[in-house]
Amino acid sequence: MKKDRPPRIEAPGWGEAPPTAGLLPQWRDLFGSRSAGSLENEICRRYGLADIEIVSTGTAGLRIAFTYLKLQHPDREVVIVPGYTCPLVVFAAAAAGLSVVACDTVAGGFDLDTAHLQRLVDQRTLAIVPTHFGGLLADVDAVRRAAPGIPIVEDAAQAFGATWNGRSVGLLGDIGVFSFGVSKGFTIYEGGALVSREAGTMEGLRKVAAQLTSSAPLGEFFRVMMLAGYHAVYSQMGVQFAYGSHKRRALARGDEIEAAGDRYPADVAVTRVGSLRKRIGNNALPRLDGHLAMSRARFDAIATRLERIPGLTVHRPPPQAKPSATSLFVTLAYHRERDLLIRALWHSRLGVARMFSRALPDFPDMKSLLIPSDTPNARQLAAGTIMISTSSLLSSATEDLIVATLEDFARSS
Repeated sequence: MKKDRPPRIEAPGWGEAPPTAGLLPQWRDLFGSRSAGSLENEICRRYGLADIEIVSTGTAGLRIAFTYLKLQHPDREVVIVPGYTCPLVVFAAAAAGLSVVACDTVAGGFDLDTAHLQRLVDQRTLAIVPTHFGGLLADVDAVRRAAPGIPIVEDAAQAFGATWNGRSVGLLGDIGVFSFGVSKGFTIYEGGALVSREAGTMEGLRKVAAQLTSSAPLGEFFRVMMLAGYHAVYSQMGVQFAYGSHKRRALARGDEIEAAGDRYPADVAVTRVGSLRKRIGNNALPRLDGHLAMSRARFDAIATRLERIPGLTVHRPPPQAKPSATSLFVTLAYHRERDLLIRALWHSRLGVARMFSRALPDFPDMKSLLIPSDTPNARQLAAGTIMISTSSLLSSATEDLIVATLEDFARSS
């Protein structure tokens, strides 16, 4: 990427739009209980799940899933993940004592390249991990057809509330993992969940979770305090202070990994989620369906405007997919000024960001953890793709400026 100074894009008004559409918190979520059922029961009732196990993070959920599968298949040791996904997936596999290989994505898209996938699958393959995103869902059926008999762990960290053919994601493969982190649509500050279609699998996952889980009361107290703080700062001004300022400082020193939030500790702890955070989440849960409907409407409206601009690829899900729509992916055609424009949009207060700063094999920390593989499509996707927020905190004026900026880019191409 060029190191020239990017043009400055001034956002209208004050504050900053968040990069994803999180459910707006309400102070009353912190107090009392409007539902007699547990968070687990309410989630199952609303989203057609037979069972759910809430864990400390989505990454912890992946570690539990990988550990469970390793116990079922002790002769297998390799997990296949997309070339464009979160580094935490690799850390979770490493914590379970497994090796990881990256599969390339399809040209110009996010699904796994099934031809490459078939070349990677062998007798050592323990699991395949397709990734669902806020604005896109992975084609799990295509993965199943390409690699029959291999367990599929759906990374649905960004897709809680999303469906495929009317069925909740996480139930399409063998195990599904959700995240309730702060950048997701629904949050209890940190947290995650495991689901499966099979009762026996859920029983096994729960046993492994119990074995790996440790008590961390001080850590839980900290998370409760951070959840309260999240309620205090989740506004345009709060987002600018808590997220945007840090992002711009990282970009100013050329640290795109930090700016994208891609730097994580390698340790994957599994700790208990306290009853208070679950109760707070349960109080917020009834608003989630309405929030998802608004996010999807905003997603469609922004996508429709951008699809008229030449030189852009606006990534929409197929008709059978109903994503959480927390953000919209747009890929810019290569142009001599493209990278500068992406940096300028990322640096701005417009609610534009990059999901990951690079393809998975290109992270320095991944070199020793990945079995070598070539992922050119994932590399091109990472280089030219931005995500645009669908948050209600993204003003109409800000949306207009994003569209106008991309129109100017198209005219100069």
